[in-house]
Amino acid sequence: MLHSNGISVPGYATRRGIPEAGAPDTGDDELDTDIEFWGLLYLDPLLELRLLTTETTARAELAPGTRPPGEALSTAALALTRDAHLRRLLDAAGIGEDFPAAVAAVLTAPDCRRFLRAPAADDEADALARAFVAESVRRRAGREGPAPAFDGTARDEAVARIVALLPGTAPGADAPGTHRGPVTRRVKRLAGRLALGLASAQAVKRRSALTDAAHPAAGDVLLYLARGAAIREAVTKAVRTAEPPVVLLAHSLGGIASLDLLVLRPLPEVTLLVTVGSQAPFLYELGALPSLEHGTPLPAHVPRWLNVYDRRDLLSYVGAGVFPGRVHDIAVDGRQPFPLSHSAYWSNPELYRLLAEELP
Repeated sequence: MLHSNGISVPGYATRRGIPEAGAPDTGDDELDTDIEFWGLLYLDPLLELRLLTTETTARAELAPGTRPPGEALSTAALALTRDAHLRRLLDAAGIGEDFPAAVAAVLTAPDCRRFLRAPAADDEADALARAFVAESVRRRAGREGPAPAFDGTARDEAVARIVALLPGTAPGADAPGTHRGPVTRRVKRLAGRLALGLASAQAVKRRSALTDAAHPAAGDVLLYLARGAAIREAVTKAVRTAEPPVVLLAHSLGGIASLDLLVLRPLPEVTLLVTVGSQAPFLYELGALPSLEHGTPLPAHVPRWLNVYDRRDLLSYVGAGVFPGRVHDIAVDGRQPFPLSHSAYWSNPELYRLLAEELP
């Protein structure tokens, strides 16, 4: 049971995440909807193109010698990687390597060919840019290896730059401070109830892939709870061989292991614990943290603790409520839907600014 009524869960029993102390209500529901729509595009990068195509009227007959409406867009899209600024943004977003193949795949897909044959729409370039980026993310996330870190802010900047490079973009659309490329209300309306159906259908079709993506995080925690001593010993050895002052910077399961270790064994070399996207407060509230029964306070020898979380990361939790006065929760925003939000911390400049201020 949740012994403290879910106080370790950001936004538990509320519609939105926990606000920052003293921060005004910014009314960011529109941003949330856009990011949720990105989650659908990561499952099906061509979704928006199909939605826009279904709304268009029949294609008008072209005069002899007239170029089809989408031909200029296709030609410009194939030349996108020549732009050095865009290449830098794509690399910052974690998708530079996969972008050229993603553009080719989108442009040759039947859904995109139908989209490009339709009359040009005001948001045609925006939708195409999002499809290119979503396909790039899908390809990168599908490769074997450690979970990639995708920066949502860099993703949005890349979309804005692509739109600026495609024909039909208004002058100045790529100007600093502008935010091009939000999902239009028209597309959101068209998506409607399709969103849940698409996610469910895609989940059924891709159960193996989704299991491969999801089981490491949950499986690692369960394995640690059963056999965590070896992990704690490895961390202890690393601490003892490091030059003081030592900071433990731990992500996800690493935060559980690090907190457990510091509770069980005084390590005066460690002056700061930083947990990122960690489940340690949640396990404590459940009574499942191996080192500390719920209701027992943190020992005095546990060092200062910063806990970084993202309200869109459903594997991150907050500790100030269950450990009053002993942990400082800090919210960041990776602008990514779950589960990409769980690894987006490591491409988020906000986290590194925080670390630069806090590391001894």
